[in-house]
Amino acid sequence: MAANRIPLIMERLSQIVTEDRIRKYSTALIVKIIVILKIYGIIYRLSKYFFNNHREFMELLNITDILDFRTLSYRFLRIDWHCINSSIIDIINPYNDNAAVDSSIVKTCRDTTEEKEE
Repeated sequence: MAANRIPLIMERLSQIVTEDRIRKYSTALIVKIIVILKIYGIIYRLSKYFFNNHREFMELLNITDILDFRTLSYRFLRIDWHCINSSIIDIINPYNDNAAVDSSIVKTCRDTTEEKEE
């Protein structure tokens, strides 16, 4: 399971994620938190509870308090996950061409999908 490789994953993510500007919570930290939550299948609303019960992850991330789930959700939507996935694949095997399928839901504007009546 990936859980026993979390320190290695965190190290690789530090090499991949770049900052666009200075923030209270860096993009690298947000990505690391989200990856840990995804590995354990934890929803954002339970992130504080999870990290308070797993202090070893807080020490690994060098944080004393976990941010609010609304901030996690907001920042998640603004991260270029395709770039991160591509970089991870390049680290794993730089000589192999890979492809990924994104299954995220994309909401469209209602006006563009319905027929206009004349």
